[in-house]
Amino acid sequence: MSGNKMAGIQCWLGDGQSDQIRIGHSFTVTSERAFEPHEHLFKINDMQSHIYQVLSGVVGVYNMLPDGRRQIVTFYYPGDLIGIEESESWRYHGEVLCRSRVRSIPITIIDRLLETEPGFGQAMLETLATELAEIREQLLSLGQKSAIEKVATFLLRISRRNLREGGNQHSLYLPMTRSEIGDYLGLTIETVSRNISKLKTSGLIHVLNKNTVQILDLPKLEELADGNS
Repeated sequence: MSGNKMAGIQCWLGDGQSDQIRIGHSFTVTSERAFEPHEHLFKINDMQSHIYQVLSGVVGVYNMLPDGRRQIVTFYYPGDLIGIEESESWRYHGEVLCRSRVRSIPITIIDRLLETEPGFGQAMLETLATELAEIREQLLSLGQKSAIEKVATFLLRISRRNLREGGNQHSLYLPMTRSEIGDYLGLTIETVSRNISKLKTSGLIHVLNKNTVQILDLPKLEELADGNS
């Protein structure tokens, strides 16, 4: 979910600059803390009493497969909310992938907003619908695309996110490791690295460092991601 997609909900929850959320004529205090890489916000089957708002950094949500491999379901970026679908317990693990700040919001606040603010429920539905569309796109990528198409699609998702938020769609910051990208795309770390090198050799991207990639030819990268290369 991008910052723009979260705009409706943020009318009520804010952007994390304050530790208070206003509901009607009263205020509810939330908490915020810094996390180091690989700390967990929650683990599978933990009771869910809060949702989380990413203020800085990136959080990966994942499950472990029966054979011991990890499948990262999605990445959450600044402005995103984790856990708004609400359940009694977490159905996955939430791990901080780089130094991050995260805001903790009690579930009871969401319940009260749904009861007292008519527009909040609609904003929740719109956010969940957008998240579902992204999951469907990810399933298509995992099931039908080649390795290099998956990597190209991943880079384009970050590019489009930058564009939606008013950033540079050609300059991509990748705080996650190649291994974590592989766990998201269903590829080995070697395959991810090899295909990033192919994109670089083809003149489609330039790798400035391990966390920064520059897109040199956006139209051709889009063609490749769509299988039209």
